Amino acid sequence: MKILILLKKHEGGVGSVIKYISKDFGRSGHKVKIISREDDLKIYSLRKSIFLIRRLIKKMMDEKDYDIIYTQDWSLAFPLLFPIPMFNKKHFCVFYGTDVAMGRLFQSVVGYKMKKRLIVCNDELKKRFPKSNLVYNRVDINKFKPSNRVKRIRNSVGFANWATDEYHYNEIKKAVNNIGKRFIVAEGVPKEKMPDFYRKIETFISLPPSYAGFGLVYLEAMASGVPKIIGNNHGGGEILPVTKIEDYKSIKEAIVNAKKKNYRTWILDNKFTWEEAVKKMEKIFLAER
Repeated sequence: MKILILLKKHEGGVGSVIKYISKDFGRSGHKVKIISREDDLKIYSLRKSIFLIRRLIKKMMDEKDYDIIYTQDWSLAFPLLFPIPMFNKKHFCVFYGTDVAMGRLFQSVVGYKMKKRLIVCNDELKKRFPKSNLVYNRVDINKFKPSNRVKRIRNSVGFANWATDEYHYNEIKKAVNNIGKRFIVAEGVPKEKMPDFYRKIETFISLPPSYAGFGLVYLEAMASGVPKIIGNNHGGGEILPVTKIEDYKSIKEAIVNAKKKNYRTWILDNKFTWEEAVKKMEKIFLAER
């Protein structure tokens, strides 16, 4: 298949997912073209993009006749659906998280319009859009894996989300300091160095908000062999065997009482690889076209 992927920008979590799946689509013999609305097309808002994106995608389709158009957000799918739908059976869309405020309304409109041609990455989105296809995010087990080259730091607690209230950054930092452990933050760590970041920490903690997508950080920490991982029931944590907390006043206790587990074994046993995700997506594309 020839697949055209349209996303907002190349950098960031969604950009990382696209790089992983496009690589595995390529290994399966498919040809993938990735276009960023902001980086490549220099379009920075939905209002300015509707008719321009319709024209640009139609031109690409006339020239290349792609089998699949895969949009990475409701705002990228919207121009191909309204006012008149284009490429009905070729157009698929994915939602990685739940939008808030006005965005939630637009997301709902696009989600119900896409029906079975919508892919979602967590259980909360699947509940909102019951006709959608659920495909969890995965992890590159060859990149994120244990290594004896890196020495684990005793009494260390790692954090790799945004340093904001939504991710309970200050509460986590305070709890770690109160029990005398070392707080290590991934801010500023290059992507290629992230495997070593996980390899050196003893405990990893991620407490995403309810609207977060399926966070890659959980899976990267698990695959890298972090022995203690603490999370909640959001951002994919609901299906993962990590130590769960909901009462954020108990962060300190959770860190102290977290048990060691072989999380990488769970990743391998449950085939949480990008190769498996791509196989699921191939089946969806073929079934709904």
